[in-house]
Amino acid sequence: MTLRHFSIFSEVCKQGSITKAADALNLAQPAVSSAIREMESFYGVRLFERMNRRLYITEAGEQLLHYSDSILAQYDEAKNVLREINTMTQIRIGANVSFGTVGLPELIRGFTKQHPQIPVYTQVNNSHQIEKALLNNNLDYGIIDYPEKSEYFFCDLLCRDHIVAACAHDFPISDTISAEEVSSVPLLVREEGSGSRSLVEAMKKEAGGYLNIVLESISGQSLTSACLAGMGLLILPESLLQEKLADGSLRKVHIKNVNFVREYYLVHHKSKFQTKSMKYFREYIEKEISHAAD
Repeated sequence: MTLRHFSIFSEVCKQGSITKAADALNLAQPAVSSAIREMESFYGVRLFERMNRRLYITEAGEQLLHYSDSILAQYDEAKNVLREINTMTQIRIGANVSFGTVGLPELIRGFTKQHPQIPVYTQVNNSHQIEKALLNNNLDYGIIDYPEKSEYFFCDLLCRDHIVAACAHDFPISDTISAEEVSSVPLLVREEGSGSRSLVEAMKKEAGGYLNIVLESISGQSLTSACLAGMGLLILPESLLQEKLADGSLRKVHIKNVNFVREYYLVHHKSKFQTKSMKYFREYIEKEISHAAD
């Protein structure tokens, strides 16, 4: 298989059509069809199902697309790195929303102060999306929960945070409740794919399989505002709620026999080429972890 095959396959997946992919690549339609047939013959699987003049990617095709995008991205990266071997390349860092809100700004500020010559791109999203970007080589490092596909990554523990339940000061609930009682309380939680939500789903089992979720959002700020308005019980990392807990706007609610600790990891792909910029960032992170431990 050649880069040409992977490029054609990736474009067909993107366009969902042989004809549209051929137009985008400025190729004849038979050439695109032939490349797909060659790939299916080589791997011995169907990459697309053809129904009603439409293409539907198969499970095997989905698996190949992951590798295809990574191969194409690494090819471009190698080309750029070798062309700029004596320069500092941009470093792309992703963080989940919780760490991106509290820890990332200070981390990047400190790094850029020490290495002003290194351009930095940052992205904040939920852990699932950051992991996906790392797999597709769209990011160099991620700061996320322990990855779902950990076999592809090197993971180093960066820090820990507690997940807490909190409510408005006058919300009609006691300071301590059982996991079973949680099922009758309106909940304000992060969206699916976030680390905080994963912990909430774990609590769901303790609550008998049902949770009354009335609001879910990617935004911790919107969830906090809803909580202050008395809409329900909020479940978020404690670092995001410190200010509101300290001034009494929110009060902490203890859930019996539930102690959630969230861990944040510095993650990068095992096959990722380590540029000078990445090595400098890793060294900076290691020093920060060492200082925090002291």
